[in-house]
Amino acid sequence: MRKLIAWSQLGGRELVRHRRRAAAMMAGIAAGLALLLALNAVGAASRRQTLAQVKNMLGSFDTVLVRPGAAATRGMVSLANVPPTLTFADADAIATLPAVRQVALLQNAFDVDAHYCDRDHTPAVFGVSANWLDLRGDALLRGRFFSAGEMQAEARVAVLGADVRAALFPAGGDPLGKTIRLGDVPFQVQGLLAPRGAGPGGFSLDDLVLIPVTTASHRLFNRDFLTMLVAQVRQPGQSALALAQIRDLLRQRHHIARAALDDFGLTDPSAVAAQLTQLQSRLTVILRGTAWGAVLLGGVAILALMAVAVAERRPEIALRRATGATQADIVGQFLVEALLVAGLAGLLGLLLGAGGIALAARWQRLPPDWAGADWARAALATLLWGLVCGVVPAWKAARVDPARALRS
Repeated sequence: MRKLIAWSQLGGRELVRHRRRAAAMMAGIAAGLALLLALNAVGAASRRQTLAQVKNMLGSFDTVLVRPGAAATRGMVSLANVPPTLTFADADAIATLPAVRQVALLQNAFDVDAHYCDRDHTPAVFGVSANWLDLRGDALLRGRFFSAGEMQAEARVAVLGADVRAALFPAGGDPLGKTIRLGDVPFQVQGLLAPRGAGPGGFSLDDLVLIPVTTASHRLFNRDFLTMLVAQVRQPGQSALALAQIRDLLRQRHHIARAALDDFGLTDPSAVAAQLTQLQSRLTVILRGTAWGAVLLGGVAILALMAVAVAERRPEIALRRATGATQADIVGQFLVEALLVAGLAGLLGLLLGAGGIALAARWQRLPPDWAGADWARAALATLLWGLVCGVVPAWKAARVDPARALRS
């Protein structure tokens, strides 16, 4: 322990004496460590945000989305851009498949005006089934959703998104119980959706009105086909089985020849989320490799500059050997110096990394990710790498011939 304290004192004095050299040795490791921590934090926060946005947009991950028109349908589905190939009878048939627990129906349009008193707005109007909230994972802020009985009765009731409420009922007005008009059809507001924010494309997910799909089909849109189905799989992990069963069923019901293309499209939200996060992970890995490269170069700088220091300090090393210091003492002194440099560089890198995480979180408007395990692993790797890079100079210093060094 006494020797360790003595080596630390000698190493500390040497670093203070050659401050510029010490700063040059620390710079690379500190910058690389800070970059590594910031990239890890930003990558983790971005993955969480991506998953949240995909879930907001596509709903629960244990579902399969069925759209009419296959590859011919682009962008957001609506009655204006899908062929009339997906029917209510198709939904009933899909609900009977072994791998499907339940099916939610959607019939929507984006060109219906909403009116209340002297205020107008053009939201997305979604005719949905009573189990829509269960499959989509949305939540009600106030009021209630419509029931299966109201859907069968084609009730004229509506649930408003946050943007529609703000547009039609400004200044904190209470929409519950009020009657709005969609087109020329009156609807009573009986529920308010909790805000959901923006989807992956940046558009608002709160600018919508939900009404019973039967009411939408027969009283508002006058259309007997659907724009989308959401089929919930019976067991988690059965999305592939459900996809295969739905494809076979719809091809049979739509009388599609064996060699012909599907007239519908199937989407697995869990696969979409996996693809997006995989793409982000690849980019993060590339940037993380750059950060580790900076750390490695910082270690090489320690090795090179300490090797130069050995050449400059040959008289000092010879004097210590002549006064009784062993080779082990010289090795220990230089290893402790390398460890001090790496430790100070690691501390500086942690401070810079914390600042980088805070700035990145503020810039991207994401909650900062303070992963303690990542910090501990990165700091430990930095210390070990600094120690490794100090081995060669320490061994070189221990092999200095004291008699020859003193004569020179």
